Amino acid sequence: MPIFQNFRLIAGYTGLSREVRNVDILEYEWLSRNFDVFSPDDLVLTSLFFAKDEPALILSSFEKLAARGVTAIAVKTVFYTELPEDVIAYCDAHDLPLFLFDGAFMEDIIVNFNDVRKLEQSHRESERQIHDLLAPARTPYAIEAAVREINASFQNYVTAFYLIHRRYPGSPREVTSFLARLTYKQYSRRQLDNVTYRKYQNGLLILYTTREPALDAPPEQIAQKLLARYDTRLSDFHCGSSETLPTFRALRAAIQQAIDACQIARATDAPANYAGLGIQRLLFPMSRDEPLRRLAEDVVATLQQYDEKYTSNLLDTCRAYIAHHGEISKTAATLYQHPNTIRYRLKKAESLLAPVLGTEDVYEQLYFLLRLQELGK
Repeated sequence: MPIFQNFRLIAGYTGLSREVRNVDILEYEWLSRNFDVFSPDDLVLTSLFFAKDEPALILSSFEKLAARGVTAIAVKTVFYTELPEDVIAYCDAHDLPLFLFDGAFMEDIIVNFNDVRKLEQSHRESERQIHDLLAPARTPYAIEAAVREINASFQNYVTAFYLIHRRYPGSPREVTSFLARLTYKQYSRRQLDNVTYRKYQNGLLILYTTREPALDAPPEQIAQKLLARYDTRLSDFHCGSSETLPTFRALRAAIQQAIDACQIARATDAPANYAGLGIQRLLFPMSRDEPLRRLAEDVVATLQQYDEKYTSNLLDTCRAYIAHHGEISKTAATLYQHPNTIRYRLKKAESLLAPVLGTEDVYEQLYFLLRLQELGK
């Protein structure tokens, strides 16, 4: 959050994993000795006004806060720009993060923090909406009602974008940070009527609607524009986009297409549009079929076990062979091996996999199952 940009950690680094659920102020509680107002998971803000002439009071007040189980303490540098060594040592010993800050008003910090908590609740609700929309066997009426619940101002046609952060693909941290910036940016309602931004799982879902079924620019350019509006770069994300479909009948399909295309974008390290994925579109529903996924995993495990036992390279050879469309010479060049070595490895892989794949159309089966396994990751 921008309001925390001037905070400086000076002690208690090992306690940074603690969660903050509330922000409170310590000023007059010292005078009344009423530390019962503080709770576990509090971030406590203070200027140390009560200790401005008695530095010894700082340690005793922090001890009382620690006894209440507070998460962290932040001191505004009004009366103290540095804190006594015994205070810093105490916070380090008790894993109690201690910050110094200036500039920000304490009341503004509380308001900003509470806004973020409300935003988190909003994320959970919007994820429920998307999850419900993607549920199978919904009637057309129920789908349209769910779409209007997401955004009653949607236009006739929708293109969905799904983005996963490149550096933090397993964490929604950057997505929630983006949505926080979106909340604090002041744009007119008119600019946002036709587009909705939502956190979904670990990614960012953007639903872009238009009056006409044809986009006025390539999907990648539209995604760049939609992110740049909130000071975010498309290059920080893997991006998959859907076809442009009727909003109130096919939003569910558009969302699933964007999620599937994002898997290809992660594998190829380039933006992917579902409309241009060709036969790979058939693999997505199959990658969600449990028996097929287990078969693909068994094929990979068989090759991996042999590689580990004999320090060989069968799995990587098969993957390179498929990537080069079955061309021995290109596979050999990629792996810096003689073509005969590649042929030997492929024959060995075929013999190991014969009990499950048979001996016919092995290349086609390998292509299908290894691509399926990559999509299922």
